[in-house]
Amino acid sequence: MEPSLSELRYRPAAQILHWIIAVAVIGLIVAGLVIHYNLVAKPTRLIIAFLHIGAGLTIFALMALRLLYRWRRTPPPLPDAIPRHEHILAALGHWSLYALILAMPVFGVLFMEGAGRTVTWFGVFALPQFVGKNPAIHHDFAFLHFWGGIALIALVAIHVGAVARHHRRGHKVLHRMLPKRASN
Repeated sequence: MEPSLSELRYRPAAQILHWIIAVAVIGLIVAGLVIHYNLVAKPTRLIIAFLHIGAGLTIFALMALRLLYRWRRTPPPLPDAIPRHEHILAALGHWSLYALILAMPVFGVLFMEGAGRTVTWFGVFALPQFVGKNPAIHHDFAFLHFWGGIALIALVAIHVGAVARHHRRGHKVLHRMLPKRASN
């Protein structure tokens, strides 16, 4: 027997973390592209970069909290109507998103430190220096940060596309991550 929608729904804490992280990641991707491709004047670009770094570090902490929450609270099962191979692909997709969302701030911090810059969280405090100025580290982690961002765009697009596909098929996977309405 297929579980009810309420049994398949994520808990409110998981939903809140999911949507905060999702919106922030999309904002960080846009900001990163604006910075990388110099789409605005330098003074504005510096402000965007400052906010991008602070938000990226915040998302790192929220993603770590999301993983801790997931470790303590097993997510609800996917609907039985979804084929087994798609269950496996969904798990691979989720874990890939989690790993990349955690890796991107690390890549960014090392990319900045390799350039000899101090990384701060919104100017409130500086992160400990993990590496000193090192052009090779700067180059390698700039590469990883950029291409990690491109991979993140692809993973987000695949994730959203899969949710839309399942929603069209009536699997109600989108409803699992939406707040419960009084009528449910």
